[in-house]
Amino acid sequence: MMNEIERLQKYLLLVRRTVGWSAEEFGNRIGVTRQTINNLEAGRNKLTKTQYIAMRSVLDAEIAVYPDETEMLRLILDVFVDNPDKYKEEDRESILNQANMVTPSILAGSTSRKDVSKSMMAFVATMGVVLGAFGPIAATAIGSSAWIAKTILGKKE
Repeated sequence: MMNEIERLQKYLLLVRRTVGWSAEEFGNRIGVTRQTINNLEAGRNKLTKTQYIAMRSVLDAEIAVYPDETEMLRLILDVFVDNPDKYKEEDRESILNQANMVTPSILAGSTSRKDVSKSMMAFVATMGVVLGAFGPIAATAIGSSAWIAKTILGKKE
């Protein structure tokens, strides 16, 4: 069974596109090079626990600061990294296909991530998908305690 670190690596390019960061910008935010991000996305290197914690911390901070722009990011993390078992496989596939179609426009700067988030949430609503209980994350350490506790204290897989 894949753990959260492996799942984040599998969907890292999608996550990065969803938030609208280049590989260089994401790397700068977590203290690694653009090449490291590219290698992780391509599967040439394995995402470490330290890199995972850094990435999740930076993503949580972005969600806390820009909650109305990051609904799609919260959705992507919930569906593909944190709680994939709560969603039907066909729903995950539909969400993935739609996300892969719309996220390049965020990175290209032709559409705002807020607009893409709104359209993606409308798309998911039309599917009748029952979303996990993800809401705005508090801008506190408590907001990230669930995933970080699971990562640091979780059982070895």
